[in-house]
Amino acid sequence: MKRNRLDGLMKMSDHKTRSALVPALLWLVCVSLFCLTAYGGIRTPDGEVVFRTGEALARHGTVALDNDLEAWPEFGLPVGKDGRRYSLFGPVQSILLAPFIRAAQELNQNRWYEHRPIPISFAVDRLSFRSYILKQRPANMEPHALRFLVALFVPLVASIVVILQFLIVRRLTGHWVAAFITALLLGLGTPLWHYSGTMFTEPLAMAFSLAAFLLLLPSSRGGAAAWRYSATVVVAGLLLGLACATHISAILSVPFFFLFAMPARSDGNGTSSGRVCSTTAVAFLAGICLITIMYGWYNHMRFGSVFETGRTAASPVVYDVFTAPWEGLAGLLISPGKGIFWFCPVLIVSLFWWPRFHRRYRWLSSVVIGMVLLRLIFFACRSNWHSGFCLGTRYILLVLPFLLLPVGFRLADFFTEDRRVSVWRPAAVGLLLFACIVQQLYFCLGEPISFYYMLKMVNLQHGISIIENNQIYFQWGASPLLHLFDGRRGPFFLQAVPLGQWGLLALCVLGMALLLGLLTFYLIHVNRKLYK
Repeated sequence: MKRNRLDGLMKMSDHKTRSALVPALLWLVCVSLFCLTAYGGIRTPDGEVVFRTGEALARHGTVALDNDLEAWPEFGLPVGKDGRRYSLFGPVQSILLAPFIRAAQELNQNRWYEHRPIPISFAVDRLSFRSYILKQRPANMEPHALRFLVALFVPLVASIVVILQFLIVRRLTGHWVAAFITALLLGLGTPLWHYSGTMFTEPLAMAFSLAAFLLLLPSSRGGAAAWRYSATVVVAGLLLGLACATHISAILSVPFFFLFAMPARSDGNGTSSGRVCSTTAVAFLAGICLITIMYGWYNHMRFGSVFETGRTAASPVVYDVFTAPWEGLAGLLISPGKGIFWFCPVLIVSLFWWPRFHRRYRWLSSVVIGMVLLRLIFFACRSNWHSGFCLGTRYILLVLPFLLLPVGFRLADFFTEDRRVSVWRPAAVGLLLFACIVQQLYFCLGEPISFYYMLKMVNLQHGISIIENNQIYFQWGASPLLHLFDGRRGPFFLQAVPLGQWGLLALCVLGMALLLGLLTFYLIHVNRKLYK
């Protein structure tokens, strides 16, 4: 009897060890690829504003800046009530960057960067982008080295997003392999891979949103567990509030997360309990309200109003206004420069499986549809629907993990169906998903942001303003989908590879096929051990 009990404990320990190794391996693969293909600097004025706010916090303990961006005067830094400049972007990423910046400053004291190639950040000063275009090394490389080190923050955050997606799909489907593939697909088969190499705040907002959603998923019920669950819902509200304070557009998800929380507790026949729902509502709103109050105080201290984030403060820059949604809808969905179905075709696979998902999980499906439609329509009604010079439309990033849920559920069905069923469907789906990963690899090997800037400059030399009326986003001749390799190579760590862009892509595709093949054999092995 003791021997059998010992064997059972050993099997349980082995099961837990393998269960922990699966997400660890997923994280290692994603963070390694994210870092390998990262640019290694800051390429956008948005990212520069976020960085400089964190730098001011690290150096002086304040979020106020004395000067605006030299290369983009008046952008992103409206004047506050004390005459100093403040970021119009949410403060959370800048706050989290501050310790990274402080550590990078300490590392830079030994001037390790003086005789090493360092990528040029575009907005360090007025001449930085010119130096990038002319391939000239600036005289002072310290600011670029600082941004190079701090830029590793976003790949770490993006890899956490992948792990959270894994935990969510595993909780919903109960299947490890389906969760692993869906999370890997989010990391490598969507534009999240490219955005892991930028200083945009969307990946961090995604991480907070997914963590909140994970906490809202059904858990134990009754007795003391009810109080523990209420505390969990408070934390979920706090996390969603932090997402809003990271990227203000996360506020569009608040009512739908509220709906996610409501049916999380129910009686035996699936009817929600009014008492439990009211408790859940108060707990969830308490978490959000706490962050909202802090964010309002932060706005009041800067601009004199709890509702002023800086976007409508006195400034010569008009960021965006409400407009008719027709151009925005066409642009967000199918335009050559921004269409989400062109830049993230895995969503077509997800939509193909959505009816099946909706029939089986109607409540979850309906709430996700509402959340996606509200975000889509809201940004279609904004003049800045295109989100500027970046890959595709980053405004849809925050809902990408939810749009991939049908993929996770369908993969779980594939792996639990009768073994006598033909394997051609999973094989065909696997090839299609691999093609989506190859496309994102193509985007990562190029450099979309400088591609747009150089395209703009070339056309201005001929007296053509391609940004007028957003025409740049509706022309196939100006689309990164077809012409990205006409520009520069993006990843810093791959700059020295002595191959052309297409040759490097072919080499990376072979390496990716080998890596995914090894992962496939590993997953088969783990699946047999976990489910035998």
